[in-house]
Amino acid sequence: MLQIDEIFKKLVRFKNGVTADYMRNSGIFYECNYGVPVTDIKRIAAEYFPNHELAKKLFLRKEREMKIAAVFIDDHQEVNCEQIDEWSKSFVNTEITEKICCQLFCKTPFATQKIEEWKASSDKFLLQASWNMFSKIRDMNFIKHFLSKTSKQNFDFANVQLAAIQALMDIANHNKITKKDVSTCAKNLAESTNVNTKFVGNEVLAFLNC
Repeated sequence: MLQIDEIFKKLVRFKNGVTADYMRNSGIFYECNYGVPVTDIKRIAAEYFPNHELAKKLFLRKEREMKIAAVFIDDHQEVNCEQIDEWSKSFVNTEITEKICCQLFCKTPFATQKIEEWKASSDKFLLQASWNMFSKIRDMNFIKHFLSKTSKQNFDFANVQLAAIQALMDIANHNKITKKDVSTCAKNLAESTNVNTKFVGNEVLAFLNC
């Protein structure tokens, strides 16, 4: 408990009500949000990394800052499927979803398994999570497999569209082979009759052609 109280006191020194209000007005809701910049959360968390047990306790707190600190403090080598399933229940906004997936879950041996599972979900944050984690994958075979089925995915939510566009751009930047695969995928998406799918494809093509 002493460490938890210590971390909390360090974090709230950087609280920013304007930022917290802006996040709330932008649709990023937390039970409690002090508006502390992620750079400060990450810097403070680095003092305690790695500490799996401490991270699990921090994540149980209601404060945004404590949950994000937990992501940076946790040891991905100790994360199991049960924890992934439990923490994924906290995918309630774009920020926490992206932070958990891109900073922690993507580093675990369960990343591709969860990408496959979540891409079939009807929940917009699980769908976003699948793209957030995909952006960090470097397994060429999995990338090809995932891209080959992309046209069948759900792009009906704005957060999913943005996550998919960013992920495809990140994958394209990895090397010439992945760029070619992403280009083919984007062309297929752009030819879709679904306006949302077409939008994602055209945005990625515009990036590739610039």
